[in-house]
Amino acid sequence: MRAYLPWYLVIGYTGAVWAAAMGVILVRWGRLCASRWLQAGGALLLLGSGVGFFVGVPEIWTPGPAGTEISLMSGLAILGAWGTFRALRALHRPTPDRTRASPLGTHRPSASSGEAHPDEISDGCAPPKARKTVKQVAVRWGILIAVVFALWRWDLPLFFALNRYAGRTPGVDGLARLLINDYAVPTALAMLAWAMWLSGDPKRQAAVLRATLVIPLSGFILEAMNALYFRPRPFTDYEVNLLFYHPSDSSFPSNAATVAWAIAVALWTGDQRAGAIGMLLATGISWARVYGGVHYPLDVVAGALLGSALSLGFYRQRRLREWSFRIVQRIGGWMSLVR
Repeated sequence: MRAYLPWYLVIGYTGAVWAAAMGVILVRWGRLCASRWLQAGGALLLLGSGVGFFVGVPEIWTPGPAGTEISLMSGLAILGAWGTFRALRALHRPTPDRTRASPLGTHRPSASSGEAHPDEISDGCAPPKARKTVKQVAVRWGILIAVVFALWRWDLPLFFALNRYAGRTPGVDGLARLLINDYAVPTALAMLAWAMWLSGDPKRQAAVLRATLVIPLSGFILEAMNALYFRPRPFTDYEVNLLFYHPSDSSFPSNAATVAWAIAVALWTGDQRAGAIGMLLATGISWARVYGGVHYPLDVVAGALLGSALSLGFYRQRRLREWSFRIVQRIGGWMSLVR
């Protein structure tokens, strides 16, 4: 771990993610068992893990871990939560006459639950849509290029129009500090993906797998772009109302926006409702980065476009999409509440 990351912060974050992962498990398990007590307990554990961490560890408002470190801590915490759940379940094995009601027994998703059975899906993807005409593609790309050029022209005025209010409205500042930090949105997206995986639906699990693959790819592309072009942060060239620490890497494109949008769009390809929640979180961190003086508007827009393009590219590659579905057919039962 890096020198600026104390061990008690590592333990606090890992424990908070463990509690959040357990909360997601209990909510899902409660839905399968039709138990409101389990669902309420899981929701309280999920909420309490976030509130307790953000209230009890003030260092979260300062520089946090890098993406690799936070991914490692989150992964270990999720594995630990799953191991704890399995150990607790092993202490109370269901009898044969109760196996049907057990979420880890012979439960299969039904049509009424809205979850697809693996045998009912041929290739894990929606029917192919009609090909877009060259004219439609040209119009869409023309509009996109025009918007990017307009944003580039008004990049600085838009930045100051948002940043001028930072530090003056406590409520909005608190929300921005919550969204801008290195923990809240990445952890929420991880819990969203974890919930999708636990559903046992191959289409959702394949989307989670693609989201997992697109993260390191986006990181590699960002490193290459930063090596080719370096844009100073807003606070380097101007006097801004800064609500965060001083990052030293390139401002363009926004790393946080790229990864957040890549995950959100990847999840959207498997579950539009979960994807919409992820996009709302990605929008929040993109706005907060501009409002808090860390990025220009063009930085977060470019990051959003890059992350979205990578995830959609993964999804629209038929071979990759079918491969992801075949993989989850083999490993989807691991760490899943549906068998």
